[in-house]
Amino acid sequence: MDPFILAAHVQPEGVKKIIDIGCGCGIMPLILAFRYPWLQVTGVEIQEELYKFAKKNIIASRLNKTIHIIREDIKKVKISDIKGKADIIISNPPYKKKDSGRLNPDSQKAIARHEITLDIDLLFNCSNKLLKGQGRIYIIFPAQRLNDLMLAMAHYEFTPDHIRFVYIKKNTKAKRIILCAVKKKDRTCVIRPPLYIYASENKFTDEYASMFKP
Repeated sequence: MDPFILAAHVQPEGVKKIIDIGCGCGIMPLILAFRYPWLQVTGVEIQEELYKFAKKNIIASRLNKTIHIIREDIKKVKISDIKGKADIIISNPPYKKKDSGRLNPDSQKAIARHEITLDIDLLFNCSNKLLKGQGRIYIIFPAQRLNDLMLAMAHYEFTPDHIRFVYIKKNTKAKRIILCAVKKKDRTCVIRPPLYIYASENKFTDEYASMFKP
């Protein structure tokens, strides 16, 4: 769900280079490359199995001229590895603190869910290094961790451009936030209208359903 939601909110008009930090099996690079053919998308993935899966997906989709996947720890990625700084960084990072809850015995799932190899502080630190001046970062994250996002943003001199809260349905607590922040540029943050997943018990909202269409 989260990769489709975030990809639908990326606005790449006027830019060319995007990096997906923690790209998994390549869902967001595939969506963006298909929708915006002029983009050059680089996915960074630390896990060998997911890296191989992403490569297979990209070759099968015939988008290997547009998408490049790197198997590397984001801390070690150099600007030369991505052939120049990025206009936009996107990330659907691990959403649980390392010391919270039970770690999944499956290491792949544990790394995807818990901040073992990537936490929010490291994400903004590396984004600050890899983004152009006034470049943007798009993140989807649990709503209850908004404060963690704001602290990391401030520390690495990012300013929130807009925030959108995601709800399962009306009259419930927000489950996710979609955040766009800008590197080293002051601006007023806009709170956008909420996104609802369900219009009724068994029916998606039209907006949410549209995120899964080509």
